[in-house]
Amino acid sequence: MKIKVSTRVVLLFKNIVIKIPISYRGYLQCKNEKFIWDKYKDTGMLAELHSERFGIIVMKRYNSANRVPDYVVKGLKSKISEFDIPNCDLYRKDNWGMTENLGHILIDYGINEKISKMY
Repeated sequence: MKIKVSTRVVLLFKNIVIKIPISYRGYLQCKNEKFIWDKYKDTGMLAELHSERFGIIVMKRYNSANRVPDYVVKGLKSKISEFDIPNCDLYRKDNWGMTENLGHILIDYGINEKISKMY
């Protein structure tokens, strides 16, 4: 198991990821991830979200992306308008994973314009 911390504690297991909010901003990110998943899961560009309860997220785990090509980010922004915001760094490879067929998948999609301006 590996642990990462920011506004959420992220527990990385072999096949799943658990995101636990440790701040109000982290809680809002988890709630927004559930909202975005419910609205855009059919785009095939978002990490599979298994469940959300009380702001705790359980997702499928993906292999890390080595880089994020410009066309991937532009494609995401064209399909999901909520991500076309100035303070959302979609070019950070840490926000992306790779599917089994080597397609890019966004693994951290809890941010929106309001949340990005909180701190």
